Amino acid sequence: MLTRVALVSFGDREEWYAQAHLAILTALASLPPPCEVVVTTDRPDWYVWFGDRVRLVRLTPEQIVDWSGPHTFVWRVVLKALTEMSFLEPAANLLYLDVDTLVRRPLGDLIALAESGDVFLDRFEAPLHHRGSDHRSLWNQVQGRTFAGFRIDERTELWNSGVVCLGAHNRHLLGRALELCDAMTAAGVESRLVEQLSQSVVLKSTHRLREARPWIDHYWGNKVGYNESVHEQLATVLLRGMDVGTAIEYVREHPIRRPLRVKPRWWHRHFRRLAGAER
Repeated sequence: MLTRVALVSFGDREEWYAQAHLAILTALASLPPPCEVVVTTDRPDWYVWFGDRVRLVRLTPEQIVDWSGPHTFVWRVVLKALTEMSFLEPAANLLYLDVDTLVRRPLGDLIALAESGDVFLDRFEAPLHHRGSDHRSLWNQVQGRTFAGFRIDERTELWNSGVVCLGAHNRHLLGRALELCDAMTAAGVESRLVEQLSQSVVLKSTHRLREARPWIDHYWGNKVGYNESVHEQLATVLLRGMDVGTAIEYVREHPIRRPLRVKPRWWHRHFRRLAGAER
């Protein structure tokens, strides 16, 4: 069966689009056929290099406003776009990738497991009630409550949703996650983690939830280091005049390997501010 790789990118930060290019190339280098890549974006012209290797879905300013919902929750845009892409024709398995991801190994066994009924998110983080700061704030708002038929209690887990993989028969789970997200925001829950919690709860309810991180690196904890390597590889692709097929072979033969999480020193932000690199 066809596997559809889905990405969402909107806004004007060039680093997001550079990251997306490498995420797409590593996915194409690792997926068994048949497969396709679909990108929902407000800047389709930034993906023209891929030609017909990428299917583009234009995200309009009006859609961004509409999809953020009545409570203007930006992460709802991503979940709504993912839900829309999951039901494009033809029917397909779905692999969603945040732009700051790189596929690290062949994906044939991941897709086979998804087709057998397993569902995947990037990684398990912690029981929701164990976390601190904004996680604690979210827990205080939702504990003991039921939203869209899902009860939030001490058994509720928070998973990172930077990678999502579902067999075609499980695509409906994304719609349920969107319903849960909407139910929480309608009830007044305020947290940037509502979308993440929604997917965690719905996919966990299948009792088949597993981590995708053995296959895919999500480098949110070391973006500075990875961005350096991403730009180096894109520069090589540009300077050597590679087409998409050649670039796929290049990234397959030159995988980026760095620590996925680097704890910044206290003085890093101070000097970045002095240099005008951070506000």
